[in-house]
Amino acid sequence: MYNLQTDLQLTTAHAEAILTAWLGRSARDTEPVSCTAIEPLSGGMINTVLRLRFDREPYTAVIKLNQPGTPFASEARILRRLHETGFPCPAVYLVDDRAKIVPYTFLLLETLPGTSLHEVQLAPPDRDRVERELAGALVALHGQTRTTFGPIGETGSMSWVDVLMPDLHAIRARPEIDTRLSDAVLADVDRAIELAPGILQDQGPPTLIHGDIWAANVIVHEADDGWHLSGLVDPSSQYADVEMELAYLRSFNGRWDGLFEAYTTHRPLRPGYLQRWRVYWLRTYLIHVWLFGDQHYRDVTADVASQIVSASTDGLPLTDLKGKGD
Repeated sequence: MYNLQTDLQLTTAHAEAILTAWLGRSARDTEPVSCTAIEPLSGGMINTVLRLRFDREPYTAVIKLNQPGTPFASEARILRRLHETGFPCPAVYLVDDRAKIVPYTFLLLETLPGTSLHEVQLAPPDRDRVERELAGALVALHGQTRTTFGPIGETGSMSWVDVLMPDLHAIRARPEIDTRLSDAVLADVDRAIELAPGILQDQGPPTLIHGDIWAANVIVHEADDGWHLSGLVDPSSQYADVEMELAYLRSFNGRWDGLFEAYTTHRPLRPGYLQRWRVYWLRTYLIHVWLFGDQHYRDVTADVASQIVSASTDGLPLTDLKGKGD
């Protein structure tokens, strides 16, 4: 599912081979593209992410690399679908899942202007403006629906539970989960997973979501009147219950108050959302236990699994929610 490769090395010759394969050679420009700089970008937790600078328009691109066998075609398909909706995200320039040009699979993308929200400390008015612009983009995106849940380009299922639960069971089956969580926590996790189908029966319509919105995936730029949203990167889109997107924003103590205020003006939260959000938090936390194993991830997994099992209240106000870092 994930192949963590965040420190791969791309040579200038490899970069120029990729850029020439994309841009080609015009009648006037018979020389290969000249790459002038290769710069590592922060935020990548799965793939190596680099910015390439070169000698012709558009002069810069972002490339994601991984070892052969790691596909990028799905992400390229997602980005193209998001572009069709007008959602702000990078254009796809070139994708190679066969490692034919260089000894890696890669996805070559448009460079969005600015930097990630994770790397800048915005003043409250700027942060609020960015969040409200993001809310507007999400309101529009979440207006994209179809009749079935599941991945873009696949038939899908009429039942959200039938899509989510196999994924949740597959995450739980990772051996790292068993080795990194105590028997008592695992018992709560397993009981919470048993309860999940009943909790999620109140499904919303199949809605197109970004699927991985956190500060490192939100790109912002500074203009004369302050900071604004440039777009979002690294989507993990599918047609899902929209609450999975909203819950993810609140995970790891993420507040996003301006976003939720603006978003819920147009799309109110459904009654009983909190217990459903806990199931989505459990999925997110288990993925982090599996991939990274930090004590914090183990602690929040234990907490939310216990809450699901013992919950006796539902539909708490938004201001009562706890989550995880944005």
